[in-house]
Amino acid sequence: MVPFASSSHRPVVSVSEGQAAIIDLPPIDCYPAPRVYWLNVLAGVRIEYSRLHYHLTLDNRLIILSTQMNRDNGTMFRANAQNIYTSDNSLSPTFLISVNGENQFLATNITTANIEIIDCFLGDFSVNQSINN
Repeated sequence: MVPFASSSHRPVVSVSEGQAAIIDLPPIDCYPAPRVYWLNVLAGVRIEYSRLHYHLTLDNRLIILSTQMNRDNGTMFRANAQNIYTSDNSLSPTFLISVNGENQFLATNITTANIEIIDCFLGDFSVNQSINN
């Protein structure tokens, strides 16, 4: 496994409060595809995807639903990729979440096939939003 490329700067993911933050896994050269999990750097814990707040897509992107200024602003995440045959590990650069503004919507459901966020609510109105590459 070739490690993630090192970087001297910290990537920043900026979102408006209430929106989903999407962190793309940096490219890594590994065969077979590595097992990937994400870490909350400041808390020192592995992300639990079963919680409604975090989701992992099939292409190993981390999605943080419904960001909140007091909970997510300044949080740092990094990926750990592990080759399942050799047990080699590689850590990605650290990503910083920057949350701005007022709460815009609350996402309550996500499907990872095409990263479609559904059942978003804005006051009394139901909104559907898709995020495509």
